[in-house]
Parts: sequence; structure tokens; C-alpha cells
Amino acid sequence: MRLENWNWGKANAMVGRKSIERLRKAAKVIAKNVRSECPVGTISRPMYKTGVYAGQPWTKRDGGALKKSIRVVEKKEKFGTELNLTALANFGRVRVYAGDYYAYYAAIVEFYTPFMRPALEKSKSEVKSILENG
Repeated sequence: MRLENWNWGKANAMVGRKSIERLRKAAKVIAKNVRSECPVGTISRPMYKTGVYAGQPWTKRDGGALKKSIRVVEKKEKFGTELNLTALANFGRVRVYAGDYYAYYAAIVEFYTPFMRPALEKSKSEVKSILENG
């Protein structure tokens, strides 16, 4: 059997698109579970008015800022027209992030009060079915 006029680029794009759609769905499930596990602070205060860090916006605290910062991010990269498994592996990485400029303490909270790891464990079966069945 011989394949003629096979377009690797078109096949890669189709497989890549379907894979990314599944990854997006799985990441949304994980993000939803991370939000449900995320601890919510009760302290709110304005930014510092005096001291070394006076006027710095990151010094203000809002209850729930960490929970609001949880998001799904997709890093987009193009890959070539020929079969290139390394490029295909790098195409469209989908990630779930917690923390931003105002909630810079996400890693500290995760270290002392894990919320992302338990949410990932809780999501494993649903993510597995999404990735296997679409």
C-alpha cells in the first residue's frame, strides 16, 4: 500500500487542533476544581500609605483575590508543514495558573495550604475521560 499526495501539515494541524480542544476542556475542569479548593481570605485593606512600600498597588489586600486570579492560559506556537514531533509536542501548551501581580503569594499559600494539588487529584478521572473520549 502506498500513500500519495499525503499532506503532513494538514494532518498535523487537524490532530493538533483536536488535541488542543481536549486539553482546553480538561484545563477548564481543573481550574473549576482549583477554584472550589482555593482558600479565601477575609482580610481586606488598602495599599500602604507610609513606609518603604507606600503607594505600591501590590500591597493592598482583597479577600478572594487569589481565587479570582485562577485562570487557564494557552501558549500558542506554530509548527511546520512536515512531520515534526518536537514541534507538535510544543504546539498549544495549556496551563492552569494561580496568582498574579496582586496575588503574588499563590506559591506560598500552595506550600502551606495545598489547594492546587488536591484539586488536580480530584479532577484526574474526569480529565482522563475527556482526553481519551473527547
